[in-house]
Amino acid sequence: MALTNKEKSEAYRKRMYADGYRQMQIWVPRESEGKTAKLERKIFMKRLEALTAGWSKAKLSRFFSDVLKIVKTKIKEDEKA
Repeated sequence: MALTNKEKSEAYRKRMYADGYRQMQIWVPRESEGKTAKLERKIFMKRLEALTAGWSKAKLSRFFSDVLKIVKTKIKEDEKA
């Protein structure tokens, strides 16, 4: 028997929770669709803390190193352009 959409969604949610993930939902105004949102450092840090909650120090360190490499590359690209 085929599963309903509700049953599929429930099974997916259970698998994700079992794998150590948590669900996050974000609501944005319709007028802002397609527009670039201004992201300030405080807001960025709060979102980053929420997304990386529960990560080990080693995983966080590796993540921050990767982010810094990406930022350095982007800065170098912008300087060349």
